[in-house]
Amino acid sequence: MSNFSNIGIKDGPNLDSFSRMRVSLPDYVFDGQLTYDLQPLLFESITNGSGATVTHDASNGSALMTFASTPTGGKSYMQTFEHFRYTSGRSQLIFITFNMVEEASDTLKFAGYSDGVNGIEFQLDGTTKQFKIYSSTTNGNEIATSENWSIDKMDGTGPSGKTLDITKTQILVIDFQALYVGRVRIGFDIDGEINYCHEFNHSNIVAYPYLATANLPLKVGMTSTGTVSTTMNFICCSVIRESGPTPLEGYQISQGSGLKTAASGVRTHLLSIQPRTTFNSVANRVKFILDSVNVIAIGSSPIKWELCIGDVISGTTAVTNVNASYSAFDYNTAATTSGSPAIVIASGYVPSSNQARGSERKDVNIKYPICLNAAGAVRSLGRITLLATGLGGASNCYASMTWTEIR
Repeated sequence: MSNFSNIGIKDGPNLDSFSRMRVSLPDYVFDGQLTYDLQPLLFESITNGSGATVTHDASNGSALMTFASTPTGGKSYMQTFEHFRYTSGRSQLIFITFNMVEEASDTLKFAGYSDGVNGIEFQLDGTTKQFKIYSSTTNGNEIATSENWSIDKMDGTGPSGKTLDITKTQILVIDFQALYVGRVRIGFDIDGEINYCHEFNHSNIVAYPYLATANLPLKVGMTSTGTVSTTMNFICCSVIRESGPTPLEGYQISQGSGLKTAASGVRTHLLSIQPRTTFNSVANRVKFILDSVNVIAIGSSPIKWELCIGDVISGTTAVTNVNASYSAFDYNTAATTSGSPAIVIASGYVPSSNQARGSERKDVNIKYPICLNAAGAVRSLGRITLLATGLGGASNCYASMTWTEIR
């Protein structure tokens, strides 16, 4: 019983990780469904070793991870590009559905909110079911095997009376109060009811933060420490910020292109924004929220502008810090565009002639994660670019992007 026991409120799934009554006001941070494909714009599929694959199971709307005689060091997993923002003082709630299919020697199967350095996972290590907190802090990693789960061992003897069957689909539930010294609860949603199995407590117990960061990706899959043949499925996932929606306050930043000439009938690179690999010497997982795009034409011909991701830039590709002290992003105005961008997110036309000039401002809301990959490297689909084309002749123009950084 919790400290609320004296007024008849039980500490269980009716309360969030901060012991506040759960109400129907979840703020959905992310949901990932694999109905049509592996969602390559949102998830990175990571494999290593012969026979290690991640494929789309169209019949079941899920990802199939496979080891086929895959040797030591094998990897087959999916991880979101984005690292989801934790809001201090709010419970973060994660749901992940999967099927680990079978126990397999020399194999670690996992699902969780984690990058493998910091995070929270349910794991099947060979035949051992366990919850693990990864931590790069002085506090270090924590592991609780099923026989040591503090609430329900899920062997039929616990409060739920249920036995966990890893050969069947499961709904993993994780919630936590980070504040970096708070509690973590992990369990499974079965028959529409959350059954917490274990909680890790830290406040007034440990001497150091239990996580270095709570801004983490979702990660599901498996690794091998021997030659292995096995499979597992990843089905769906969600990250929820509890206690209702609140606008994320961040740091608003803007960057301009300077004077550019949009070539006649040819796409011309104006401005690219991409994340720095580190910010103040820490791996950069700052969230980028694009607010608006501004374009003004001052030449004698109108222009078409296009906002893109996945544009291949060449020539002078060196980048400059937007603001070395206060921004986690770089910019480039000197490159040239090469080929066609992967996706044109937004576009428009700006009138201009010898008699009149035009401008356009557009608010843009995008789902695409403008961020690094799992290894912390810049990727073309994690870069956002403005292009311009002169219509009927070359035309001078200026452009800018304004965005918010959440960190």
